[in-house]
Amino acid sequence: MKILLKLLIISLPISFLFMFFVLLNEDKQIPGADYREFDLPIFNLEDLDSKRVIKNTDIKGASIINIWASWCITCQIEHPYLMSLNKRGIPVIGINYKDERDDAINWLSKFGNPYQLIIHDNKGSLALDMGVTGAPETFLVNNGKIVAHYQGEINASIWNKVFAPIIEEQGLFK
Repeated sequence: MKILLKLLIISLPISFLFMFFVLLNEDKQIPGADYREFDLPIFNLEDLDSKRVIKNTDIKGASIINIWASWCITCQIEHPYLMSLNKRGIPVIGINYKDERDDAINWLSKFGNPYQLIIHDNKGSLALDMGVTGAPETFLVNNGKIVAHYQGEINASIWNKVFAPIIEEQGLFK
């Protein structure tokens, strides 16, 4: 009985250490990435420029949805990468998050506009329905379904690790 107790005292902590080692070293986990698939929420919001009403059904096919705001410093840092995605022909839709319309329009005038469409989410209701916790955040959408979500700045490294494998697997943006 004493030997069994000693063996248990030694093996239990070793088992926990091994389990934590395996979990912490798993390469598939990228902090900020979420691969749960869910429907794009139903919404009716205005376009930033024209104030035309945009509905969730207006977003068709595959696209990138980027949550941004003029007050967001990290959005300014990731902005050149979004411009490069646009130049590569990847459709980028912007959701202007909890921002004043004039501030957002001025910001785009200053830094350029990578977005094919900009939804003005002044109250943040759409972003909240999408699970957004702040700006910037980026989603990969395919036929009305969100297939990947990244919280934080999007750049070449994140693109290659989070979005590119799904894009390749599903044959998007060809």
